[in-house]
Amino acid sequence: MIKHNNKQQQNNNDIQRYINITTHNNTAGSNMVEYLEAKGTAAESSLDLGIETKSSSADFCTKVDVENERLVIEGIRTAFPNHQIIGEESVGTGSVPKLEPTVPTWIVDPIDGTTNFSSGLHALTCVSIAYCVGGKPVVGVVYAPGIHELFVAVEGCGAYRNGKALRQDPERSTKSVSKAVICNEMGYTRDPSNLEVLTAAQTRVMLRGCKAMRQLGSGCLDLCYVASGRLDAVYAGLRNEGWNPWDYAACLVICNEAGCIMESIEAQSVEGCGGFDLYSKSVLCGVSRELVDELRSLLILKE
Repeated sequence: MIKHNNKQQQNNNDIQRYINITTHNNTAGSNMVEYLEAKGTAAESSLDLGIETKSSSADFCTKVDVENERLVIEGIRTAFPNHQIIGEESVGTGSVPKLEPTVPTWIVDPIDGTTNFSSGLHALTCVSIAYCVGGKPVVGVVYAPGIHELFVAVEGCGAYRNGKALRQDPERSTKSVSKAVICNEMGYTRDPSNLEVLTAAQTRVMLRGCKAMRQLGSGCLDLCYVASGRLDAVYAGLRNEGWNPWDYAACLVICNEAGCIMESIEAQSVEGCGGFDLYSKSVLCGVSRELVDELRSLLILKE
């Protein structure tokens, strides 16, 4: 019994260290505020974001993205020198490394919603950090510096926004598209045939009578807002506009712990990660099973 208690205490201490690393490394967020506050004022002219294009003119990063990732990686390396780190800017346009189940791994998105950030949309940009063990995320932290909102979740311990527990009540959560506020992201595709598929799906959702559709431009905040009940569902990935592990990892823990359903649009289940594949190119997340299933039926046309 003593051994069990000591082990449990050690696990708790380790989890607290992981949370401390992610939440106390707040320089990777506070350095965004200077630009967000300067946008549209005379001070903006003295700030250079150093924008660099990646896959297209719609897909770019700023020097703040790069600096944020460097700060986060330095903090992790100092505390956990043997851990692996997968960062969006480090990967660039290359292939994303696979999670090794035997290697503790951090997944970092230094700025999610870079277009929003560069445009000064202060409420719709964030930093996302996940800690993974056994090939799945177990700690997720998302920080939106422009509105001082911190989302934290630990597997088996719940999800929180600024210290207040998040939980979607299965009895009260939205069950149908006709009563839902639904978010989707169009991504970087500018191909006419892809856009036709995306807009046709939006039309089907609207004709089902949904309350409203939104595009926020930050996949991490989309998912956090579903966990918060601010949105009822979010989807992406119908046509090459899907996301990457750094868009999913932290939020998967947050959404699961808040009682939401997070799957690929195709509902392809994998072992671990609550059945969701971090390398999936599509996502469908909602506050209830009924809503997710109905929305999926509208997104996927049966032959």
